[in-house]
Amino acid sequence: MLTPDSSYAVTVGPSKIEYHADPGTVIKDTLVLINENAIKQTFWSAFEKFTEVNGEKKFLPGEPTELASWFNLPKSVTLKPKEQKQVPFTIEIPKNAPPGGHFAVIWWGTASPDAKEVAIVTRAGILVFLQVSGEINEKGEVIEFSLSNGKFFTFKAPEDFIVNFKNQGNTYLKPRGEILIKNIFGSAIAAFDVNSKERIIFPENSQILDVTKKFDKPPFALGLYRAELTLRWGEKQNDVTRTISFIVFPWKTVLIVVIILAAILFIATKGIKKYNQWIIRRSQNTNLH
Repeated sequence: MLTPDSSYAVTVGPSKIEYHADPGTVIKDTLVLINENAIKQTFWSAFEKFTEVNGEKKFLPGEPTELASWFNLPKSVTLKPKEQKQVPFTIEIPKNAPPGGHFAVIWWGTASPDAKEVAIVTRAGILVFLQVSGEINEKGEVIEFSLSNGKFFTFKAPEDFIVNFKNQGNTYLKPRGEILIKNIFGSAIAAFDVNSKERIIFPENSQILDVTKKFDKPPFALGLYRAELTLRWGEKQNDVTRTISFIVFPWKTVLIVVIILAAILFIATKGIKKYNQWIIRRSQNTNLH
């Protein structure tokens, strides 16, 4: 449920509806309204266009959305206190509907669109993602793949990466993939999921994707490694790969190992020296007799 206001009198569901359809298709579905008030209440529907910038939704009340004319939805619904109701609706996609992604939010609020007086408005919304088939461009690009600190040297196997993906097409994309950390022999020592939450990226927008850690404690690593990123998206399963290299030098661990080896070498040297002295003394004593 989308609730931009601090308080609300209505609960709506689902929070997001997503469809893939051909031009001329009629979609039938239902949504849920729940009156959270202790009094009888009328809720009014309204459509608003939205987009997403840097992972945050941006609502565009001044821009019309074609989805408003495609939906056949009640303008208002009256509910008793605490009443829940299934509200049917249809979406009639025109035969000449442009292919690609179409987005809107359906607001359900307590203010009538005809009301002229200023009032405190409570509302909740349902996000609508509709992809119309046709000449769809599902082009995307990884504009940045790097360690979060941007360095080539690191003291442990890295856990934090930056994966910035840009949607260059005409429909929304949900890129998914993984990052594999491999040693110089090509064996993977760690793996991460990318965009496991399936965040949607709008056309002409870029977003830094979440990278899910796969280990509680980084595995021991020393030397040259590479991280291989693979992303896939769209109905045609487009994909892209990127690779970065880095050197892992766990100096604290190396220092401890060096100290231990130096101590062992020192003790061994002392032991050998004393053993040689004992051999010499024994040989001298034997000659005297």
